[in-house]
Amino acid sequence: MPPCLKGIKELIMKIAYLLPGSGGSFYCGNCLRDKVFTKSLKQSGHDILMIPMYLPLSIDQCDADSPIFYGAVNIYLEQLSPIFKKMPHWLKKFLDSDKVLRFAAKQSGSTKAEGNESMTISMLQGTHGKQSENLDELIYWLKEHEKPDVVHLSNALLSGLAQKLKQELNCTVVCTLQDEDEWIDEMREPFASQTWKLIESNAAYIDSFIAVSEYYAALIKSKIQIPAEKLHVVYNSIGIDTIRESKHDKNHHTIGYMSKINSLFGADLLFDAFVELKKEKQFSTLKLKYTGGYTDDFSKVVRTIKQKAKQNSIENDVEFFDDLSSIGKNKFLDSISILCVPSRRKEAFAIQVLEAYAAEVPSILPNTGAYPEINNRSNAGLLYVPNDTKNLVNVLRELLTNEVLYHELKQNCHKAIQSVFNSREQSLQIIEIYNNAVFNKK
Repeated sequence: MPPCLKGIKELIMKIAYLLPGSGGSFYCGNCLRDKVFTKSLKQSGHDILMIPMYLPLSIDQCDADSPIFYGAVNIYLEQLSPIFKKMPHWLKKFLDSDKVLRFAAKQSGSTKAEGNESMTISMLQGTHGKQSENLDELIYWLKEHEKPDVVHLSNALLSGLAQKLKQELNCTVVCTLQDEDEWIDEMREPFASQTWKLIESNAAYIDSFIAVSEYYAALIKSKIQIPAEKLHVVYNSIGIDTIRESKHDKNHHTIGYMSKINSLFGADLLFDAFVELKKEKQFSTLKLKYTGGYTDDFSKVVRTIKQKAKQNSIENDVEFFDDLSSIGKNKFLDSISILCVPSRRKEAFAIQVLEAYAAEVPSILPNTGAYPEINNRSNAGLLYVPNDTKNLVNVLRELLTNEVLYHELKQNCHKAIQSVFNSREQSLQIIEIYNNAVFNKK
């Protein structure tokens, strides 16, 4: 901390937090991250406002006191043709309505990079992109209603906003780094390469970056050049007020999957492992539960799981939960004994693991991305070889049958949140980053 800030624990400031909404149609780890973070900062006395972009916030997130900017339907149409910019105001307002945007969120195209490459590039071009009028509207609203000290971008795909935000608001701009690669990896060339180059160019207007894991900080450094003093690592976290005793049936194990239900996150791989375990007599009462929702392009994955469950006469042992509210997720987590999301991609972070820890549920995670980092810091789970169903079966069997090991991992769940993944500690780290950035700007 700079010398003049020593002895000052926190400077109270006004923060505008810009984040893409998800519409609440599927499990969104980033949405939970944003909710936990903003709640923690408010509890610390800071004035932070969530400002949704593209789609409405999820059911669980705090209600925003701002309109939705860059409404997904309108900017999609305007990207297709300039003629849509001439739509009457009443029609634009209708297309930006909560009902229309939540319907759009359920469509596969709203959450896929493929087909949206040009829009991604345009957004990153800021004032030179096709959404420059939307940026002007956002800045006008911030000037009139907020006048923030800090504008925090929830991911680098919003970095095209940074230059004009700094120029017009004379504010500090901070950007979280998480899962940009998931979006960019789906893009066709040359769009993917152009996207990384634009993010690197926009980085000049961002005062500080916050990566959510050491793994992801290293990945970002391999993609773009960011001065070392600008890049920080602050783990995602969860509130200690979410900690509660395990409620699952101690006599019967249940494996739980909590993420978007698709092949990318291994919903099918976990089912295949479950089928193998069910062939063993000792696992006759074992159950598998899914929650997380899915877009229409992955409905086939769910249908296939249900069909195979019926073919193997285990349809009564496989359940799908649709309630993604806080109450619904807590009921789900209280009903399982092990969390397993066998992702096929390298995750920047997996906050559902922390949600499971809060309910004293150990995890089995792929040894890739940030998963081993989370596991090593928590000692509340086991790792398996990614994309290896046989190894996953073996690791699941080990934890399901070793009561001593299970109890040890279960005991470490709450300790991990209290000592490592505590939202209060996270907010203190981020406020210090804000303070230093504001000081250096002056």
